[in-house]
Amino acid sequence: MKRKVLITASLCTGLALVWVWLLPRQTAAEEKATYVGTETCMKCHAKMEKNWAMTVHRRTLFNTDPSKKGCEACHGPGSAHVENGGDPDKIVRLDKLSPSQSATVCLKCHSQEHVTLWRTSTHARAKLTCTNCHDTHGPDPATLTKDIANAKLQLDGLTRSIKETEMASGIAAPGSKEKTEANARSAELKVERDGLLKDLKGNETLFERTTEPYVCYNCHKTQKAQGNLPSHHPIREGKMLCSDCHNPHGGPAGMLREESVNETCFRCHAEKLGPFVFDHPPVTEDCTICHKPHGSVNNNLLAQPGAILCLRCHPGPHGKTSAGDRLNTTTGTFTLFAERYGQCISCHPQIHGSDTHHRFLN
Repeated sequence: MKRKVLITASLCTGLALVWVWLLPRQTAAEEKATYVGTETCMKCHAKMEKNWAMTVHRRTLFNTDPSKKGCEACHGPGSAHVENGGDPDKIVRLDKLSPSQSATVCLKCHSQEHVTLWRTSTHARAKLTCTNCHDTHGPDPATLTKDIANAKLQLDGLTRSIKETEMASGIAAPGSKEKTEANARSAELKVERDGLLKDLKGNETLFERTTEPYVCYNCHKTQKAQGNLPSHHPIREGKMLCSDCHNPHGGPAGMLREESVNETCFRCHAEKLGPFVFDHPPVTEDCTICHKPHGSVNNNLLAQPGAILCLRCHPGPHGKTSAGDRLNTTTGTFTLFAERYGQCISCHPQIHGSDTHHRFLN
């Protein structure tokens, strides 16, 4: 009994040490530091203030707990950093922490259900940190989308106004006051347009760095290439996101939203689920037996052209069959030519299963 107690105590001590090790290490000065408030931080980090104000992190300013408020929610108390002239070693810097320590900072506030599996996720095992995908100081995609849309509308208006001033200048008498004013106004509008174009280009570049699928494609080059094939899920058209199927913060194999490939597919393709009286085994086993989920050169995301795909499991020619099936009356079989170059679904349309015929004829 005594031995069991000692083992239990050792395990508890070990777990406690692991937890302490995962926390960001602080110097003695940092441990004694006090909170100075976001306003103090922005006196030196003014360039960061504009973008940070458009992030969801700005909401932390409403917290009453100083350890979860503003800049110091992530970077820790800043008095020692300020008193030492902005010494970077006197503040918590996420880029200097280990992946586990960095995640601990983020998970202090982000306890949503979809991030609880992060520690065991494929991304965590690959030593990625939250900041590899997220820009904590940059505006969120929704804000960027709205800004880009507004900028494009302003550009349309400026373009029309420039054309009107140029037309006014063209019909005005040479040397007249009207012509001078029209030229001056045109020049002002062009300066405003050029400035807006510069801002728009910057926003669009930032948008590609911070939104799906661009962030995912930084690492997943193969999936990016597959997404550009003729048959693909409508990700590049903006109708789907990678996160509709995958949870980047953790999950089963492939970091899927559901427990299996099929359950993930059936979220959108429920009509293929059944139940059917006569099931097609691949449908109940794994959709990827027949389909390539990220893109294919074949229709309907098929792994191979229709007939060739079927022949992997159903080698021809057809054997003798019951009366009523279409066959060669001389040989009693279907021809191999028809199987290889025809479309199996022309005769077997209910390929995912049927309630009326075991050969899925209808």
